[in-house]
Amino acid sequence: MSELDTLAERTRHRWPALTRAERRVAQAFLAHYPLAGLETVQALAARAGVSTATVLRFVGKLGFANYAEFQSLLRRQLAESLQSPLNRYHRTQALEPGSPAELVAAALDERAEQLRRAKELLFPDAVERAVELLADPGRRVLLLGGRYSGSIARYCAGLLRGLRPKVDVVAGQTQTWADALLDVDRRTTLLVFDFRRYQRDVVTFARLARERGARVVLVTDPWHSDIARFADTLLAVPVAARSLHDSLTAAVALCEALVAAVARTLGGRTRARLCEQERLRRPFQPALSGAQGEGEPMSEDQG
Repeated sequence: MSELDTLAERTRHRWPALTRAERRVAQAFLAHYPLAGLETVQALAARAGVSTATVLRFVGKLGFANYAEFQSLLRRQLAESLQSPLNRYHRTQALEPGSPAELVAAALDERAEQLRRAKELLFPDAVERAVELLADPGRRVLLLGGRYSGSIARYCAGLLRGLRPKVDVVAGQTQTWADALLDVDRRTTLLVFDFRRYQRDVVTFARLARERGARVVLVTDPWHSDIARFADTLLAVPVAARSLHDSLTAAVALCEALVAAVARTLGGRTRARLCEQERLRRPFQPALSGAQGEGEPMSEDQG
């Protein structure tokens, strides 16, 4: 099953072909994904405020002969979203054996394919909205991730701090996260990373931030974290890999691409901030002339 064929993504891609009434079904389905799709056709129709015939036309435009076929695929996709390394252990052990070098080469090829597929999952409007929220100097940017994706949040925050002020990361034990909510308001943008085996504490923080007026930019997988129900914009990336663990390669690449777009949007303000950053770094640079710190640009006579 292709990650590009999740019902959430298929619904988004078929949006232009839907009638106004069918879009109401789509909105109800995506707002309460995937649970709304597991309801009876009558319940989904009532949730969307349309007739059962409209719901059936909606699933027909998604490519299904009937509602039962639609629900059958949805259940399989829900099972996919709950996979863990333990679930995948026997499957990965059964893959065609190879030398360590061959396995590494195959994994790199797979990551390259993920980057290609990542472009197909992105919607231009969603990307532009995300960049707009991240580049607005009047907004504070708060970043949050889960057990593994938290490292992406910290990395992205480090890049953004060089471009704009008021960038912070929600870190530490979850018992302290409530403190991070104290200053969250309508001038806050929360950039949150949440991937399958979604973390309840990450979802809870994002929901509470949204209730306090924050705008939420969600980076997730094609199966969609529950944060998608209230996120202002959603960016999905492929994560499935033929290994014990999902791959976050596309998520890291998306982070870097968003930062590049933010830098371009900010224009001259980025250069001014980078110049000030370099000035402040000088007292901390090594005294040895040959030492080059990580991430330090070479001077013209070094290039």
